[in-house]
Amino acid sequence: HGGVPSRVIDYTRVPARMDKKFEVLDIDAALRPTTISVGEVWTRTSQAGLLGKPETKSLEAEEQRKERSRAMDLLDALTLSGALQLEGASLHVVVAATHCFDETLMDSLVKKNVNPIEKIERSTLIVASTIYDLPVPALIAEPQKERIQTYSPMLMDGQ
Repeated sequence: HGGVPSRVIDYTRVPARMDKKFEVLDIDAALRPTTISVGEVWTRTSQAGLLGKPETKSLEAEEQRKERSRAMDLLDALTLSGALQLEGASLHVVVAATHCFDETLMDSLVKKNVNPIEKIERSTLIVASTIYDLPVPALIAEPQKERIQTYSPMLMDGQ
C-alpha cells in the first residue's frame, strides 16, 4: 500500500512508561496509576439487521467468554488469519491515572496559596506526553509555553 508507514506502538508498555514519567516529572507525587476493573456482568446491545430493533442483554462470565471467542474468530476470518491488513480500522485504548490532592480546594487556595489548576494541568501534560510519545513543548500552543515554563519548568526541559 502506498501510504506513509506508521510507527508501531506497544500499548502494553504505556502504563510502565507512565509510571517512569510520574517518578521523574510529578514533583508533588500526586499522580497514581489507576486500575480499571470491569463489572462481572456486561451489557450487550445488538440488532439482528440494519433495520432491526436494538436488543439489550446481560452477559455473565461464560457468555462473555463465548462472545469474546466469536469476535476473535470473526477478526481471524476477516483478516485471513492475519494475512490481510485492516485499513482504516481504529483501536481504542483506555489508560487511567488519578491525581490525588493533599488538601481540599479551599485549603489549597487560601492556606497554601496554590493554584490547583496548575497542578492538574501538569498532570494532564505528563499523561498526554506519555500517551502521544511527544515532549511536552510539542503539545503546547506557543502563547502558553512561557506560563508552563514558569510553574512547571521540569516539563519544558528536554524530559
